[in-house]
Amino acid sequence: MKPIGLVTCYFHHNYGSMLQAYATEMIMQRMGLPFQTIACKAPIDYMQENKLIYAVKKLLIGDWKMRLGKMKIEHEKKKNHLFAKNWETRNQAFNKFADESFHLSPFCKTRAELTAMAANYSAFLVGSDQLWRTDSVEHGYYTLEWVPDGIRKIAYSTSIGVKEVPWFQVKKNRRFMNRFDFMALREQSACDLVHKLTGRDVQVVLDPTLLFTGNDWMKIQRSEPLTEGKYIFCYLLGNNPWQRDFIWKVKQQTGLKIVALQHLDEYIPSDEGFADEAPYNVGPCEFLNYIRNAEFVFTDSFHCSVFSILYKKQFFTFSRFNENERQSTNTRIDNLLNITGLQQRRMTADSNVEGVLGMSCDFSRVGERLDAMRRSSFNYLETALGGLPR
Repeated sequence: MKPIGLVTCYFHHNYGSMLQAYATEMIMQRMGLPFQTIACKAPIDYMQENKLIYAVKKLLIGDWKMRLGKMKIEHEKKKNHLFAKNWETRNQAFNKFADESFHLSPFCKTRAELTAMAANYSAFLVGSDQLWRTDSVEHGYYTLEWVPDGIRKIAYSTSIGVKEVPWFQVKKNRRFMNRFDFMALREQSACDLVHKLTGRDVQVVLDPTLLFTGNDWMKIQRSEPLTEGKYIFCYLLGNNPWQRDFIWKVKQQTGLKIVALQHLDEYIPSDEGFADEAPYNVGPCEFLNYIRNAEFVFTDSFHCSVFSILYKKQFFTFSRFNENERQSTNTRIDNLLNITGLQQRRMTADSNVEGVLGMSCDFSRVGERLDAMRRSSFNYLETALGGLPR
């Protein structure tokens, strides 16, 4: 049987991106199917559209804020030698995990080479993460526009990320979505968008990371804690000072130290001095360890929330974006908390420390909900991947 090509964001130095890509490989291994993760360095390298037009579209969707965040990091690296060193330490941790963990295809330099290589695969599976966000759709990579007709195209737990597709991308979305033989997405809001665009009914499935238990994830991490003593684990990607202030109040009331991973999406000056420990030699394996051994977890990250649930932690999730922001991806966290019945873990500006510290959580019902969704998700995969040519 020809291998299945996995089209994921494994190369992005983000804990959630790498772990969901690794989980997608875990799925193939559990199902006993041959596979390769398609080697990629930057999806924009395979884009056919004029890059100037692409830049204008990114401005229209409000992506300039994300670009500004990256520029802040580069600026800080140039003027702060210690920060630059720490940044490189974390990059090395990500590279080490990627080099040791992924089973990659030959690397293609051009879109034409990708299309030629596609004949070596029985199917292509895209998932998961926010691979169908407006900027990624423009690349044409995660939408499999480079895969010829006649080769099976499958979307598993792919996320659109935003609530509405911009007007200039409606036709493009409809066209690439109709080429997929099977589609199952991560959020109900994404399924509703697909139905609106194509008329197709699409089911919700679990993010790949949730298809496995906390115990399944122990195989890539050490059992001993990475830091001594009890602590609050903090993983906040957004620049929202009031959230740090809230966590500081929790620290004062509990006496627990704060361990925080900082400056992932942008350099946030107010984070300096916020945590008692701010480690940088942290790859995806260490990320899981810090979550698993924490007393409390505070985050605005989807995947940090996922692993907090798998490890039955007292976790609390903030919104990273304001609801009216175009680039807001809050819907994926809302969907996660709805699926698990943990809506009360959502933090707002009205939350108070006493309420947070006194909040209990019945994870037994969470397990029942996840088990049902796991069965449904694997049933979808068995259907989508069944009967492939040998």
